[in-house]
Amino acid sequence: MFNIANARFAFLDVETTGLSPWFGDRICQIAIVLTEGKRIKSTLDLLINPERTLSPSAGHANGLDESKLSAAPKFAEIADQLEASLKDAVVVCHNAKFDIQFIDNEFRKLGRTVEIPNLIDTLLLAREFYELPSYSLHHLAQDFHVSTNMQGSRALADAITAKSLFFAMMDALKSANKPLDDFIGIYNSPAWPEEGVYLPTELSEAINSGKRLFIKYVDKDGEISERWITPKDVIGLSDYIYLQAYCHSREAERTFRLDRILGVEIEAEK
Repeated sequence: MFNIANARFAFLDVETTGLSPWFGDRICQIAIVLTEGKRIKSTLDLLINPERTLSPSAGHANGLDESKLSAAPKFAEIADQLEASLKDAVVVCHNAKFDIQFIDNEFRKLGRTVEIPNLIDTLLLAREFYELPSYSLHHLAQDFHVSTNMQGSRALADAITAKSLFFAMMDALKSANKPLDDFIGIYNSPAWPEEGVYLPTELSEAINSGKRLFIKYVDKDGEISERWITPKDVIGLSDYIYLQAYCHSREAERTFRLDRILGVEIEAEK
């Protein structure tokens, strides 16, 4: 049985070239915060050469430099270091299915598998125990009065935020008298094959909100437009994942490639 006060935790966050490894997207940055209980013992923040360009949405979100990525080590060169960092740790990340599908894919490209016998997803934890308007990492940080780290890379900042959020939620759940083991799941590659499309939390929440969305979109020619849409469905076509929606400016059904959506805002309550 784990003791939260002295268990070894690995808080993990990845940045990727796009939204889906099934369509060739790769990891371009990994951050891990290793702790003993709440005490940070070490951090890892690695740029990785993804061997492909960033999608418009990824480049807009993470602001990574393509030239620095092309000079960074490839995943095969850091795989052993990553595996050693996660070994014998309780791995914690937010929206674990999104992050770990990419890690799983990278190891499978090397003919290897990744097994995480002790995994906690702070997204699932929050959804199970709390009724909140949004379960994105940064909205949860605000709800639990956790400061969001603004120094260093986005991946490292999010890993540190996930650490603070996790312990804040654990403190709030003390009255439930549940041992840490009750919150732990298992990941055994490849337990999550192509059974669905896993999206970043904020994008998924926006699409499933049932409300109109105001999106900023860049087309294949690099032209940026802004418009109101009503989402209908997310579908995987031959080349990528698309959002089917009613476009209010065109007054017609349209499809939008998800990795070209630069920003999304949900229509405010009236």
